[in-house]
Amino acid sequence: MATIPMTAAPATAPTEERRRATHRRAHRHCFVCGDAAPGGLGLRFSVGPDGVVATDWCSPPDYQSYDDILHGGLIVTLLDSAMVQALFARGVVARTAELRVRYHRPVRTGEPVAVAARLDRHFNSLYCLEAEVRQQAVICATAQAKFMASAPASPVVAELPAGQTSPRAKGASSRLGIAPAASKEHRHYEPCPKSRTPDVEKTPVPAG
Repeated sequence: MATIPMTAAPATAPTEERRRATHRRAHRHCFVCGDAAPGGLGLRFSVGPDGVVATDWCSPPDYQSYDDILHGGLIVTLLDSAMVQALFARGVVARTAELRVRYHRPVRTGEPVAVAARLDRHFNSLYCLEAEVRQQAVICATAQAKFMASAPASPVVAELPAGQTSPRAKGASSRLGIAPAASKEHRHYEPCPKSRTPDVEKTPVPAG
């Protein structure tokens, strides 16, 4: 099968201004990060170096599953929301098509967590992203996802002044292990891994 060439990032560069503009236009009522969502999680993301989007958050005890352990479904929610915001930083509105999560260790309620996400690669309207949740600098959960764009990238908006980076986003690149981008005009990548459905042995049903 021929390898699909995928660019390292869209032509639109990630900026905090673009993230905010896209968020206000398409996502302000989101339960997780919406500005107009009373009773939501209240996550506030910001764009850091290399387009990494990050936030810090502390979960209240009400969100536990086992005693003092954050519910796994909420961990997935944090990861998915971070990846959506990483696309917003490029003016891209997209829907989650596939999401794979690996839990490395429990996340304790009442203690801060760091959530970060970045774009890995894309091809036309398909975007592949990765995200992670850390607590006390230790990886607790990681995710890889595919998103399908539902709207074209927004027009270019004002860029952040050079050198201005939110304190929440500083260090997000190192948390995700992102090395500075090489100065190459074109890159080629393997396509995103395809999900594989395990074979299921069919058992004959005896005639009644």
